[in-house]
Amino acid sequence: MNIPFAFNTLCYGALPFNSNEKYNKVFKNSGLRIAPVALWSAFAVFFLVLSCDVTFAHPGRTDANGGHFNRDTGEYHTHVKKTPEITLSPLTEAEPFALKFAAWNIRIFSNRSRTDAELHAIAKTLADYDFIAIVEVRDAIVLQRTQNILAQMGKRYQYEVSPAVGHRSKERYAFLYREDLVTVVKEGELYLDAADGTDDFSRDPYWATFRADAFDFSVIAVHVIWGDRVGPRKAEVQALAEVYRYVQQANGPEEDVLLVGDFNRNPNDTEAYGPIMAIPSMVRLFDLPQKSHIRDTSLYDNIFFQSEAVTEYLDISGIDRFDETDFGNDDKVATLAVSDHRPVWALFDTRTDDDDISETSGNAHDVNGDGVINILDLVTVANGFGDTEPDINGDGVVNILDLIGIAQAMGAP
Repeated sequence: MNIPFAFNTLCYGALPFNSNEKYNKVFKNSGLRIAPVALWSAFAVFFLVLSCDVTFAHPGRTDANGGHFNRDTGEYHTHVKKTPEITLSPLTEAEPFALKFAAWNIRIFSNRSRTDAELHAIAKTLADYDFIAIVEVRDAIVLQRTQNILAQMGKRYQYEVSPAVGHRSKERYAFLYREDLVTVVKEGELYLDAADGTDDFSRDPYWATFRADAFDFSVIAVHVIWGDRVGPRKAEVQALAEVYRYVQQANGPEEDVLLVGDFNRNPNDTEAYGPIMAIPSMVRLFDLPQKSHIRDTSLYDNIFFQSEAVTEYLDISGIDRFDETDFGNDDKVATLAVSDHRPVWALFDTRTDDDDISETSGNAHDVNGDGVINILDLVTVANGFGDTEPDINGDGVVNILDLIGIAQAMGAP
């Protein structure tokens, strides 16, 4: 049997990719020889995983914008991919492998302005999440008080806090995280905004790298300048593309980068968001008509990442309408007691780190690091088809050859 010819014929006719010439070249030059059983096993699993894009979600029809209100929680949220739905519990009962990630602008979050009653109300929402990127923090003391209140609730959190930033009024960023789930890989630091001679930001972005079980990720927190003049706000949002690229380069092989915070522009401002959305596979989790302001006037808060890099995203996200669930939709009371912004959140799978296969397992074929080479590894590789990782055979691209390598090793420890 002429294996390279068979690969060429089958892949050209069946693979749903536009780059068939690239795969033809690989197959013609491979000189591959493989047992027929492994060959057909690889093809069978390959076509299976192409037809099954499994995601976790919960019941409910979506509207024209791909979103809907959760009947259990009253939250409006969206699903990025249109995929078959499998029932998952509400956020507070999420599976243990899901990192509950949030970003939140907590209005004037300072020791001087916040009573214990207000901090208890804020902590009630914070306790629903494993990791929270917070903007508009004014001092570290308020974080310590909140940390103590959370501990009284049986929730143990640690935090990273930035130096004060701002041309006029000073603010800080904070990353609050569960100490039993999340660890710091790289301590937080400010983006060196003026290093190129241009001061692009009123409040320099802040970033750090963390690990939750097997999931390594970096978070960039931003709070774009506010004001009646739209121009400066647009300019800061545009400059965030360079910040994102800087963090990716500073991280080496770590490509799981989340850009979050209060961007002070609605996502339909294509001029402002053009540069960041031009980065390959960049997605944002929230779009209009969703609203993150409690008066339902704007959607300034968001979460950005590259879908090809952050494959741990579980396709579940939402906006926490605490103002309605905790304050009966009384906007004035909710604003004074907590914030005029709602948290935006998303779930990420912590079982596999897609950036670091070699450290996850001693065997490169054990892609998901569960100690055995099986169909789950085939699924992971098939989902990366056309990318550069997980490249099992080291030829620079994820393709059918990687699937075959795993099929040959299936069942091995």
